[in-house]
Order: sequence, then C-alpha cells, then structure tokens
Amino acid sequence: MFNRIISILIPVTAAAIGQMILKIGMTQVGELKFSDGLINIILKTFSNRYVIGGLAFFGVNVFLWLVVLSREKLSFAYPMVAFAYIVTILLSKFVLHEDIPLLRWSGLVVIIVGILMIAKSST
Repeated sequence: MFNRIISILIPVTAAAIGQMILKIGMTQVGELKFSDGLINIILKTFSNRYVIGGLAFFGVNVFLWLVVLSREKLSFAYPMVAFAYIVTILLSKFVLHEDIPLLRWSGLVVIIVGILMIAKSST
C-alpha cells in the first residue's frame, strides 16, 4: 500500500512545485492586464524562465499521472490530489513567505484527515 500512495503523491507533489514555480515567475512578470493586448501578454509571460520551468514541471507531472491512472482506480487516486493543497500551503508559507491564517491551517487539518481516510480505504 505504501508504494501505491507514494507513486500517487510524487506527481501530486510535482504539480504543487510547478504551481510555486509559476507563482514566482508570475510575480516577476507582474499583473496581467488585457488592456496591454494579447500578444504583449503572451510575450511577457512566456519569456519568463520560471513560467517556462513551471510549465515543464506540469509536463512531467502529466506523464507521471498517466502512469498512476494506468495502475490505480480513479476513485482512489484522484482524491489523493488533495495532497497538493498541503504541499502548496507549506511551500507558500516557507518558500514564498506568505502569511497563512489560522482558518486555512484548520482547513488543512481537515484535508489531511480526509487523505488519511482515503489512504486507509485502499487496504
């Protein structure tokens, strides 16, 4: 069971890391305004190395997720995607130095309990 869960959590974690990298890139790019024109937005966004890196993470993630889907029931694997919320909040706090309110931490505990329940159901 442990190997099954790890094989699911690897692409889920990769997706969360990809989100963090995209956020770093978009912070550098700045706020996108449609009044700047679509071509300018595309050039501005896709010339940032972090945006490209974040998208590359998603590309790897898609391949890894396809491996998971070939092996696991969707009703078991997909709810485990909620693990990405845990990784994302932790990365937001400790890498991006965002303030995380207590209510969000409480929600994270609920998500963790749900993931543990789903993991237990695989036995």
